[in-house]
Amino acid sequence: MREKILELVRTNANLPPLPEILLGLQKLMDDPDCEVEDVYRLTKTDPVLSGRLITLANSALFGSGRDETRNLEGAVVRLGMRQVIDLVYALELPKTFKKSKAFDQIGFWKHSMAVAFISRSLAKKALSDFDDIESSFLAGLMHDVGIMVLDNIIPPEYFNFLTLKDLSSSDKPLELLEEEEFKIAHPEVGAEFMKKWWSLSPKVASAALAHHGEGPVKGQPLTLNQVVSTANRIANMNEITHPAATAFEDLPEEGYLDALEISQEDLDIVIDTTVMGLMAAETLLRSLRLFGVANGQENCRVSSG
Repeated sequence: MREKILELVRTNANLPPLPEILLGLQKLMDDPDCEVEDVYRLTKTDPVLSGRLITLANSALFGSGRDETRNLEGAVVRLGMRQVIDLVYALELPKTFKKSKAFDQIGFWKHSMAVAFISRSLAKKALSDFDDIESSFLAGLMHDVGIMVLDNIIPPEYFNFLTLKDLSSSDKPLELLEEEEFKIAHPEVGAEFMKKWWSLSPKVASAALAHHGEGPVKGQPLTLNQVVSTANRIANMNEITHPAATAFEDLPEEGYLDALEISQEDLDIVIDTTVMGLMAAETLLRSLRLFGVANGQENCRVSSG
């Protein structure tokens, strides 16, 4: 089954290409002469996306208590080019994959956005490499994308795996159960998908591959992979889990706050801000689902996973 899945990842025409708006933004970001005005001109061509960017720019995740911005230009200036493209990914990806019959897709993307925000917050405090910090939000957002890929390329098999097995009571982690069933797990599938189809930084694919790996160790250099794996564990510990989660408790390593050089008080602020911000994000995610139905896309039955 492993080789079949890898072949489907490499050749399956049903896997989604990177949306055009993201291709355009990536080209701008790769242009050393790109300015904020260029990003504004591109994003304003999509009025629906523009409205959602304004909403998120004013949310707890990105507003930071500042005065409300009421137009796209103000939102783009507030967010900056990197955060604009990060948020466009967050808004476009839930529309990109087919709706799942096996699990609650809104819950999945809420978890992904929580890990993205926590990763970015930890990276800003704990990492020194600029590229790692810039990649942290997207690395967190994409860490579980292999679950969506598996659900798209082997839908009957993955549906049966998620719904017929009592995953919620299993004391094994999801990735181990996937290995037992398919000889491959979602971290590797997600990394292979990103490397094959989407022009993302290798750092993002690496973080997806390693997001169940070891966390930070005090006195050792900290990596983006460790930040994302820790952010994932923090989200799960605070009950912001994805709907395919098992009963296995994958807690952060003892002493992880000291290794990150972050206080419990600072982490509590990050968690509280994440929870508040996810309220706005959930409203947008629900509107994305309605938008898909309005455009004639199939409205698949969703279970709680």
